[in-house]
Amino acid sequence: MAYSSDEDLLKEFSESDLAVLTGDSTGTTINTDRTAYARNNADTMIDSYLHGRFDVPFIEEINPIIKKISVDLTIALLFEIAYCKTTVPSTITWRRINALKMLKDIQAGLVSLTRTTPATDAPPPIISNKNGSERIFSDDLLDTF
Repeated sequence: MAYSSDEDLLKEFSESDLAVLTGDSTGTTINTDRTAYARNNADTMIDSYLHGRFDVPFIEEINPIIKKISVDLTIALLFEIAYCKTTVPSTITWRRINALKMLKDIQAGLVSLTRTTPATDAPPPIISNKNGSERIFSDDLLDTF
């Protein structure tokens, strides 16, 4: 199961822009083989980063963060194919860099893929059985040493 779709790409680009990006200079027909190739590479990259931390490939509902990363990496790969003889626009390069950084943060556990609601999933309060008056040695006594 792919993490994103051509419909997700069409939310970012018009049909004619996506057709030109996939190789049709007239802008009439989207090369779905090229989008599928780029998406497959993007999803494989996601799986390789998250392997060991999650059961990949994801088979249930795709988390919106994973979908966004898949779209960004797919777009970056499509631009790399289309602009192989020139420079890829810097905004696309930054999309790729940010997507890979997000994958590294998910891999490291800095970003969670679970949806939490503060009212029900709040961390438990910190409870301590110590207070300041139960000290065996006072601060004055410790200062003498």
